[in-house]
Amino acid sequence: MKSAPPTTLDVQDLRRRIRQADAALAERFWANEDVSGLLAERARFIDAFLAEIWQHWFQHDAQLALFAVGGYGRGELHPHSDIDLLILARKPSVAQEEIAAFVRLLWDLRLDIGHSVRTLADCRREALQDVGVATTMLERRRLAGSARLAAKLDKLLGKRAFWPSRRFFHAKQQEQEERHRQFNDVDYDLEPNIKSSPGGLRDIQTVLWITQRHLGSAREAEERVAGAELAELVDGGFLTRLECQWLLDGRRFLWRVRFGLHIVAGRREDRLLFDHQRELAKRFGYHDTDAQLAVERFMHDYYRHVLLLREVNDILLQHFDEAILGPGARKKPRIEPINERFRIHNDYIETTSDDVFAAHPPALMELFVLMANRGDIAGVRAATIRLVREHLHLIDDEFRRDARVCASFLELLRAPYTLVSQLTRMRRYGVLGRYIPEFGRVVGQMQHDLFHIYTVDAHTMMVLRQMRRFLQPGADERFPLAARVVRRLPKIELLYIAGLFHDIGKGRGGDHSSLGADDAALFCKRHGLDADDCALVAWLVREHLTMSATAQRKDITDPQVVNEFATLVGNETRLDYLCALTVADINATNPTLWNSWRATLMGQLYEGTRQALQRGLDTPAERGAKAQARRDGALRELAGGISERRAVEIWQGADDGFFLHHSAAQVAAITRAIDGHDLRTGPLVTLLALDGQGSARDSSGAGASATEVFLYAEDRDNLFADSVAALDAADLHVVAAHVSTGALGKCFNAYVVLTGDGQRPAVGEAGGRLASSLAKAIAAGRGASRSRSRRVSRQLKHFVLPTDVRLDTALGARTSTLRVEASDRPGLLATLGGLFVELRVNVHGARITTLGERVEDVFEITNRSGRAITHSGYAQTITETIRRRLDEQIALSAA
Repeated sequence: MKSAPPTTLDVQDLRRRIRQADAALAERFWANEDVSGLLAERARFIDAFLAEIWQHWFQHDAQLALFAVGGYGRGELHPHSDIDLLILARKPSVAQEEIAAFVRLLWDLRLDIGHSVRTLADCRREALQDVGVATTMLERRRLAGSARLAAKLDKLLGKRAFWPSRRFFHAKQQEQEERHRQFNDVDYDLEPNIKSSPGGLRDIQTVLWITQRHLGSAREAEERVAGAELAELVDGGFLTRLECQWLLDGRRFLWRVRFGLHIVAGRREDRLLFDHQRELAKRFGYHDTDAQLAVERFMHDYYRHVLLLREVNDILLQHFDEAILGPGARKKPRIEPINERFRIHNDYIETTSDDVFAAHPPALMELFVLMANRGDIAGVRAATIRLVREHLHLIDDEFRRDARVCASFLELLRAPYTLVSQLTRMRRYGVLGRYIPEFGRVVGQMQHDLFHIYTVDAHTMMVLRQMRRFLQPGADERFPLAARVVRRLPKIELLYIAGLFHDIGKGRGGDHSSLGADDAALFCKRHGLDADDCALVAWLVREHLTMSATAQRKDITDPQVVNEFATLVGNETRLDYLCALTVADINATNPTLWNSWRATLMGQLYEGTRQALQRGLDTPAERGAKAQARRDGALRELAGGISERRAVEIWQGADDGFFLHHSAAQVAAITRAIDGHDLRTGPLVTLLALDGQGSARDSSGAGASATEVFLYAEDRDNLFADSVAALDAADLHVVAAHVSTGALGKCFNAYVVLTGDGQRPAVGEAGGRLASSLAKAIAAGRGASRSRSRRVSRQLKHFVLPTDVRLDTALGARTSTLRVEASDRPGLLATLGGLFVELRVNVHGARITTLGERVEDVFEITNRSGRAITHSGYAQTITETIRRRLDEQIALSAA
């Protein structure tokens, strides 16, 4: 055993060789050279490089052997992938110093080394304990060292008792299921992991590992990279030639994306982050169109490949389970006939013969209807899935017009079990995209923003799943309104059709709601629905965004706003359908969007609209009468405590909006607090717990939907700015505001707030401490400086949108409406508050809406005299100043 190398290696020269090799491969990659050859070539370069260094240290040593393992062992080596090595030693302690020096040199060369030093006994023990270690060793390649020692390892790991195929299959299957759970079992993640997400490279490797272990495949890395192992699956009947092509094409696509991603990131990176998506789309030659951004087109291709890869992975694993490793391989199968076309085989449905679909095409729809009407069918057998795919060409215009098929689809929508599971199967098998061609065009289509976190087709399935959840026993607690209205819908299938079509017009350019409405109307007519049902579904698709927009962006305490919405809706049945569709859509777009405050807004708008419809649209409620009713109710609440004269004196500074935004009980509570407060000591801040109807809760706030921070103060410049800055500094997110300054110079300002994670701040004792802290911060004007120090998240930095500011004043209106759409940034509302002071603008109300990476805020404003802004020059100054300042701030935060 040598104690030291004969000469000193030139580390700088070795680094130069690595850099030159990597640069040459990168140049050839961007020149569109085949990625599989580049992967193999980089592996061969590293093979020779390591063997050269090994020989320098251990030239004649028969006690050691060096192996490439893992992905490197497969001959797949991306620019910054780990170079996983196994050093096999008879007695590691004898060569401990030399091995340590060898590894240190590799680190000095800045190679991404992962290594282990083991004896034969270590290899056996650790591999038997951990299927991951066993898998890594199955992919070994000897690079240098003792061939005799390597032969002993081959013999040890080649024994059939070492991870028998049945045990290995189940272990790898469980390993994959756990990995998928870590990614919430979704193959359409906004920033997917190319390697580990469902449908990623690891899923391909999993089926090849199982194949290798079961069939005993062992061939050189170059053959595996070329796809010879996949050809063996075709020859063995495990894959069809089409599925093999999907795997080859999908793997080549993912290899190319990963190779490029490593170069662009300059490090090992398997997450397809937003900035990398854009750069890769540009590098790969994608271009913007009128309908889609280049990055959306790139990711559309990504998701389509991933969906097919996941489908083939599922078929292969099920095939192994059924034909080789599962119960069917050990005992006589249990067969239950259903009809002349289908039967159940060990809990899985299958066709009775291979010509069922050719002889009777409507069976392509019947298959899913049968499953949805029974709760005891676990899935579809792999052979039948393949038959479905082989006969997709039968789903043509004649098939779509077939009355039997149309009736079956409607029966599916009315079925009691697993509707969404069957529609998801239809989507994955290609049936749904053929039956509804418009749906086929949105499969894998994404939108490059933080609001829509799923592809359009996946989002559609989640909308339907949400609708089904409204019917489940536990829905009343989380979705009380939606659960109530869904259960009284006369035809639930109409809701599902609206859900299927609500986003189907996306990606074509134009208004997707109108395009989808036209598609839905034709679909309903083809399926024999009557004129009223067709009109209802088309209307739902066309207006599917209206209820959410009204609730979040308009003042729904104003009777006129509610009456206008009620006029659009027309009747309570449409209101129920639209409410259910809206709540499902919000929850399926992004789980973080639905919170107690949005639920409150929806509940208030729904209830107000229902009352307006019952009262009659010709007799709308009057704003003044409603405000007076609240005053009268508050006086009754105060009776015996505060006199009517004193209450009226306190209310002189409040406008009708104050009473419309609070229940009688809340007005009474605020009045008591004002009566006991001396403004000479500073402003009054009190916290109120709000429930779904805007009523006051008990002091604990149990069951509240949001918290209102009520501010009573002497009017002064910067008050709004200081108030929202103090709230921002306290990590409170303002979702709505009403600001009222009376003739006596007293401010009645209310801010509805949630915490950053969508929860309501506590009231009671904890709320008292928060109120005191906020009052001090507002009085001192300290909030703004603290809010500026908050960091912008990585994702927000990559979404910089141009600011859009519009100012509108309706004829005769008391206030002007200012709409601000901009990139979301911490402290944005505080910045706007400061600009309002600078521009001499008074704020009387605000509706704050955050949609992923952008905000859509609406403010009701006046000039300092309390009048609407009608002077065109002043209006232009306001909009241009806000636009310029916000763009400057957002650009600075993104730097």
